Amino acid sequence: MRVAQSTLPPGDVPTEQGEDSGALVVRIDRLENQLRTANGAIEELQNQQHRLEDQLKRFQEDIEFRLNGGKGAAPIAEAPGAQRPVKRADAVDPGIAPVADGPTPIRPAKRSDAFDPAADPNAVGAPRPLGTTTPSAPLDAPAAPSAPLELSRNNPNSTLPVGPLASAEEPAIIPGIGGPPDDPREMYNAALEAYRVGQYDQAEQKLRAFLAKNGGNRLAPDAIFYLGESYLQRSRPREAAEQYLKLSTDYSKSSRAPEGMLRLGQSLAALGNNDQACATFGEVGRRYPTAASAVKKNVEREMQKDHC
Repeated sequence: MRVAQSTLPPGDVPTEQGEDSGALVVRIDRLENQLRTANGAIEELQNQQHRLEDQLKRFQEDIEFRLNGGKGAAPIAEAPGAQRPVKRADAVDPGIAPVADGPTPIRPAKRSDAFDPAADPNAVGAPRPLGTTTPSAPLDAPAAPSAPLELSRNNPNSTLPVGPLASAEEPAIIPGIGGPPDDPREMYNAALEAYRVGQYDQAEQKLRAFLAKNGGNRLAPDAIFYLGESYLQRSRPREAAEQYLKLSTDYSKSSRAPEGMLRLGQSLAALGNNDQACATFGEVGRRYPTAASAVKKNVEREMQKDHC
C-alpha cells in the first residue's frame, strides 16, 4: 500500500527515479508551510512579550506614583484596543498579518494612596467624633532617680586626710568693693574666712547659702570643693565624698575638678571602699593628664598606700 506523499515528513518523501522534481516541490511546499507556522508562533510570542513589558512598565509607574504620595506624573493609560507595532521575525510570507493586542483596561488618570475614610469608616485611622474613642492608657510614672553612691561602709582603720592638700593654696579671698551682703563675692569671701579660722560649721552654712543663690556662678566649683573640705575636717567623709563627686561630675571642666577627684578617692578609702577609691585615683590621670604635678604626686602616694 502506497502512503500519500502529502502526509509524510519532507525527509521521508521518496525520491525515486522519475519523481525527483515532484518530490522537491512537495518538500519546498511543506518547508514553506512550516516556516509560516513558525513565523506566526514567533510573532504571537513577541506580542505576548510586548504586553508583559507594558504591564510591567505601568506597574512600576503606579508603584512610584504611590511611593511619592500622589506627587509627580500619574501613570499613563493606554487607549482601548491600542496595538503595538509587531517586529517581523522573517518576511517570507508578507500575507501574514500581525496579531493585534487585546483591549487594555483604562487606568485612572490620577492615582493616590491617600486613605479614604468613606470606603471603610471603621478602619484604623478613620476620623471619629469627639468623645467616642477609648482614652489612651496613662503614661508610666517617671523612673525613680538612681541611688546615690554607696558611701555607708566605714573603715575604722583608715586615716582621714587632715588639713589642706599639699597642692592646695590658701583659700583665696575674691577682692570686693564692700558690696551688699547678698553679693556673690561677699558671700563667698565670708564663707572662706570662716573656713580659714576653723569655723567649719559656719563655713558650711555660708557655702550652702552661696550655692543656693549662685549655683551658676564661676565661683561655684570652689565653693563646692571647700564645702567638702569643711566636712572632711570634721571627720565626715560620706558628706565630703558627695560634694567631691558633685564637683567631678557637674563641674568636670573646672580647675578644681582634679583636686576634687583626688579628695573623692581619699574619702572613699576612708569609708573602706578601696576598689572604688583605686578606680577614682586611676581616673585622675586619665581625665586630667595636665593636672598639677602636686596632684599627680598625691595620687601616686594614695595608690601606693591603698595597694591599688
